[in-house]
Amino acid sequence: MKQVTIRECPSYIMEESREQPMELSPEIYLTRLKRLHSRIREMGLDAVVLYGDREHFANIAYFSKYDCRFEEALFILRADGSCTIVVGNEGEAYCKIIPYEIHILRYQNFSLQGQPRSDSPSLREIFARASISVGMAVGLSGYKYYDDADWFDVPEYIVQTLRDVVGHGSLINFTRELTGLPNGLRMTIRSAEEIAEIHRQAEKVANVMRRMFSKLRPGISELELSRVGGIDFAPQQTHSMVNFGEKSVSMGIKSPSPFVRLERGGPMSMAFSQRGSLMCRAALAAEDMGSVLPALRPSLESHLMPYWSAVALWYEQLCVGCSCGKIYDQIHEIIGDPQLGFTLNPGHYIGGDEWVNTEFRHGSEVRIHSGSHIQCDIIAAASSPIVSAICEDTVVVAEEGLRLELKTAYPELYQEIAVGQQFMRDTLGIDLHEDVLPMSTLNAVMFPFMLNTRQMFALE
Repeated sequence: MKQVTIRECPSYIMEESREQPMELSPEIYLTRLKRLHSRIREMGLDAVVLYGDREHFANIAYFSKYDCRFEEALFILRADGSCTIVVGNEGEAYCKIIPYEIHILRYQNFSLQGQPRSDSPSLREIFARASISVGMAVGLSGYKYYDDADWFDVPEYIVQTLRDVVGHGSLINFTRELTGLPNGLRMTIRSAEEIAEIHRQAEKVANVMRRMFSKLRPGISELELSRVGGIDFAPQQTHSMVNFGEKSVSMGIKSPSPFVRLERGGPMSMAFSQRGSLMCRAALAAEDMGSVLPALRPSLESHLMPYWSAVALWYEQLCVGCSCGKIYDQIHEIIGDPQLGFTLNPGHYIGGDEWVNTEFRHGSEVRIHSGSHIQCDIIAAASSPIVSAICEDTVVVAEEGLRLELKTAYPELYQEIAVGQQFMRDTLGIDLHEDVLPMSTLNAVMFPFMLNTRQMFALE
């Protein structure tokens, strides 16, 4: 049986990778729109209405590229193929980002408070102009779905107005058709181009993390470290994090502070994301065992090593057709002891939003399908003493046909992924299935002593 050990990390792993800008083509969005149209017709619906706001933009952005920057928005697609977007004052000009022709309606109550609202039709009139009328069967999507299909996480005035408009028609929560597993429209990567765009985002994230690792030193503040990451103005999908010491680490999702400085020997964590990929690392702020605080020294073997063995197992079990429930149970067997602080789910689907959905839970009968876009997101956070273990990265699971498409369309990128796969097998000792495509060369690389990137966990 393989055991976790500490091995020398090859120097090239910490070298910044080449970033090659790209964006999805209009054809990708049009193809997604056609699939949404087909799903509407299959369900016998007359239309779908997708709601979005600044935080919950991903459903609309997936089909249109439009993300809600300041205001709420509605994206409406009818069974006859007509497509409308409803936006506020500042969203109207931004609609130019949509890569196809679309009917634009301005509803000024979506605008910010204090802005002009006098030159706007009513919401009822907006729906009429989008050809939503009495007797229609309409699917309405917010951000979440519920066991009760009559529940909506959409502002009440929108729900009630839509119900009044369709009258004796029906209104159902459509969100499961977008983000439910395994068949939600957003839950499958279907093209090499989409994989290439995810890989581009993941490598940008990895480079930011590399730069922060290179500047880690006692005395630096959380905010100072965040500045050396060299991020650009590309939109992130969640707040970035740098946490030093017990108090900061215990809060988990806290933003960097200029007043908290790194003290050698304690716990620390840091995370950064771009839409489509997130990377997080949490371990000990030390160079070696001798520089770890005495109370935390036992955590190397009692906490960090068992944790990373669970990460390695997660990667080894992942493939097309594997059971999400089985993976959960196997991870729980390793780090399920309450003292290790295993929380949430060992993995989740990711997209434009950081957490789309997950079936990595006890009793799940869902199996991983080709085109799954997943985070290895296993958290073990002990509370006494406080120590956190996180090694979170992005993968795409792809059957042979999709891998061949990627190899043909993006041969250099495919080779980079192949190198990453081989590194995980030969150097980390992880028996990685061919289906699993690591999205950066930092996948599964965990430094137990985060001030020393020359040492990493591996299996032997």
